[in-house]
Amino acid sequence: MQKKAMFLFFIAVALGSTLILISRQNNDGNRDVIYNKNISNDIHSGISPLSDRLDRKNIYFGVSISKTGRFSVEGENVIQGYNLWQEHVNKNGGIKIGEKSYPVVIKYYDDNSKIEKLEENITRLIKEDRVDFILGPFTSGFNLAASQITEKYGKIMIESGGASDSIFTRDQHFTFATQTSASWWFKDFFDMISQINPAPKTYALITPDKLFTRSVAKGVQIWAATKNIQEVYYQIVDKETDNFIPYLLEMVPKDPDIIILTSHYQDAVDFSIQLSTIKELRPKAVVMTIGPSEINYVQDVGEGAEGMIGVTQWVANSSFKGPVFGTPQDYVREFKNKYGQLPTYQDAQSSATGVIYQLALERCRSLNAKEVLKHIKALDVETFYGRIKYDSRGMNIGHKMALVQILQGQMKTIWPLKASQTTIKFPLHSQL
Repeated sequence: MQKKAMFLFFIAVALGSTLILISRQNNDGNRDVIYNKNISNDIHSGISPLSDRLDRKNIYFGVSISKTGRFSVEGENVIQGYNLWQEHVNKNGGIKIGEKSYPVVIKYYDDNSKIEKLEENITRLIKEDRVDFILGPFTSGFNLAASQITEKYGKIMIESGGASDSIFTRDQHFTFATQTSASWWFKDFFDMISQINPAPKTYALITPDKLFTRSVAKGVQIWAATKNIQEVYYQIVDKETDNFIPYLLEMVPKDPDIIILTSHYQDAVDFSIQLSTIKELRPKAVVMTIGPSEINYVQDVGEGAEGMIGVTQWVANSSFKGPVFGTPQDYVREFKNKYGQLPTYQDAQSSATGVIYQLALERCRSLNAKEVLKHIKALDVETFYGRIKYDSRGMNIGHKMALVQILQGQMKTIWPLKASQTTIKFPLHSQL
């Protein structure tokens, strides 16, 4: 008992220290204070010059993406987003730098959802294809691996598919994220849920053993503690698991008010189907990361999708407005005209990554890597996707999250309030 008490004491001290750091966040949302890390804003001398091309006519981007394998659904969304941006830019005359306009060319390689293949692809794009810039892959682990190579060769990479904080807590200089970092994904959920009266008191958390999902889980624990919502169950599961039933059954006697899964898409589908079979569990809310926010979620899960909440980086009914695509509604129309369906947040996020490059390039006097880097770092702009503003690590501190819930088989925005289509269904189940 004495050892257990001492262990809990140290955990409390560590968590308290983290919360103190978070509370020091300034009004602009600068997250440098979380990491006790100060990276210089000076342009690093190690940046690689752009390839010498005779009679240069285009700007060349390279991507390693999961066209096949476990991450192929999200990979396809990323491809669609990048391609829509490319088409939009080229249809409007290219990217103008000084007095000259350059069409965009994107070179893709399939990484088969395998990190070794990704590393091979990124190296090939830089050394053999001599692309000018890298557009990031999907998943945090893949982006971390890609950034280690791009940093080595002094290449700029802006990525839309890796939210783990660990990508940006190294001594990196040329890596930037479009999206909110993983440990901040659940801040808005706990801000919303704590406003309900009576507020939930407990939560259970399952996280597959992956870089992104572990980072999100850490954030869940931090933000829940700020709202005095107690963790009653926490389980890290094998990253390849497709069977969550043993963990859900372990959860039953804990009777959590909230069940949280930090997930990628297939995790969320498997989890949702299996949760619907455990009738002894009657949570007031169930929330996931990548899952309920995806277009095919209801179709893939069936009746078990009803009431599930998803945390998402973007919703189409937001009120943003900016250069290139205009409003979210303008973007949706253009996306539907091309693909015949509504965009996911990964689609929008990937298009926004292209927009970031474009805005930085258009501020340059010439096509020069150092100048591009300078203008990326200096961006503070609203786009159709939301605000883009970087801290010293390359994390986007200007962007906010949204929440959706599946209600009567339809995805509905429930947060932020100014973009909400309806209110949250809470409690999810009538309490006995």
